[in-house]
Amino acid sequence: MKRVNLSLLDKLDSKKIDNFTLYLGEVRQLYLSGWRGFKLYLKDLNGISSSSPVIQGIYSIGGKDGVKPWMDLEYYEELNFLQEKKLKHTITLSSKALDSTLFKYLGDLIPPGGHLMVSYEGENEIHTDTKKALNIGIPPVATALGFLIFMSGFQYIKNWYLAEGGHEGPRKLWGEKAPDDTWTQEFYKRTAEQILGFFKIKPNPAFKELENQARKKAEEVLETIRKNYRGKLI
Repeated sequence: MKRVNLSLLDKLDSKKIDNFTLYLGEVRQLYLSGWRGFKLYLKDLNGISSSSPVIQGIYSIGGKDGVKPWMDLEYYEELNFLQEKKLKHTITLSSKALDSTLFKYLGDLIPPGGHLMVSYEGENEIHTDTKKALNIGIPPVATALGFLIFMSGFQYIKNWYLAEGGHEGPRKLWGEKAPDDTWTQEFYKRTAEQILGFFKIKPNPAFKELENQARKKAEEVLETIRKNYRGKLI
């Protein structure tokens, strides 16, 4: 397949994640100028590629009216590696914090003012946990997926889905990267308000484990905000 000129997107190819290497494959020009569809795989130390992508979606270089580069992605944290059609091994990226490195690479591609959307409609544990957390009122930034997005450089995370004709469209978390320092402070303020409001809610014993995980993530997010926010958090 003929490769498309991808500029920043090409920087993902051959990046190291612990004992694995990212491989950019199946890149194609989409119907809108500046939009590229792509799939990102992992290769192990023996050069064996994951049988399915770890990331697939759309990368846009931006456009008119000051629109900055953005990505709309599907993420798969559980990957199988096959050799001669037989399962060699399986990995879950979150088990060794490989996911944080991956999302840091993705976040680095988006400049100030851009955004990153990631679906949580998958069947991997990170998707189901994120969906459950959102359903019981946990802030997007304190969910498993939202936390990854925040820590990769996006200061404000929101839950987003499109309802079409009475049917729910794709559900995603949308990470905003502030265009300037003023908006950075505003996004931090909004995120902190969500977290502090969450801390005031009485824990639900029925979701003890999920809420405990969310509170730990929320505390880490709040610590990051306190180091960078110049205002006063109530």
